[in-house]
Amino acid sequence: MITDTDTRRATTEPVLRIDGLRKEFPGAVALDGVSCEIRRGEVVGIVGPNGAGKSTLFNCIMGVHDPTDGQVHLNDEEITAEFTSRIVRSGVSRTFQLARVFPDLTVRENMVANQDHADEHILKTVVADAESTPRIDDLVELVGLWDLRDRKAGELSTGQKKLLTIAASLLQDPEIVLLDEPTAGVNPNLVDDIIETVVELNDNGATFCIIEHDMDVIQTLSDYIYVLNNGTNLVDGTPDVALEDPAVLEAYFGE
Repeated sequence: MITDTDTRRATTEPVLRIDGLRKEFPGAVALDGVSCEIRRGEVVGIVGPNGAGKSTLFNCIMGVHDPTDGQVHLNDEEITAEFTSRIVRSGVSRTFQLARVFPDLTVRENMVANQDHADEHILKTVVADAESTPRIDDLVELVGLWDLRDRKAGELSTGQKKLLTIAASLLQDPEIVLLDEPTAGVNPNLVDDIIETVVELNDNGATFCIIEHDMDVIQTLSDYIYVLNNGTNLVDGTPDVALEDPAVLEAYFGE
């Protein structure tokens, strides 16, 4: 049976393509020939046991680590080992497992803060004229933080901080957003809010690649998944098929 996912992946060019990515560290190989593709409008999950190479993959995509071998392409333009700032300007945005916010800036100020800067006093000047732009207000409202828009980010819960970083990651209309464990450490009451936010953003055209340990979240959100194990591709496919693959069950549970 041919699914909508099969049709899209057969007829749509990838927004992000990773070819044969290898990353060596002293005494260890974190990635060994990993390849994957994310197409426009998809939510693609990256899953695997601890140590599978998921975070290293994101770091190589974002230019945090220089790959030992392999290539990363964004819309057919190679961005391998570029500076992170250039990769972001090219259209790749990222959130982190531990939400990175400026605690003394408000929700709206955080939306436009360049998180590579360290001086919040400078940032207050930078963001002063941008606090109430329609785009910022729309995103803050979309993620359910409108009533907290003037609250300092340090006063938010873990889940609310993650919603804030998701909203901020979309401010410049990126080609793709990398979400690193968006529900990790979040109160169960807010997990559904994060899922609903990602679904709504995706329905509005956003493309996501997600690292996530919660398989219920992966199955709910993902159109397609790649399972990594020991730094290599293990299985890929739709979640309902890939997660039942014997190789995946062996990697996770030793079955």
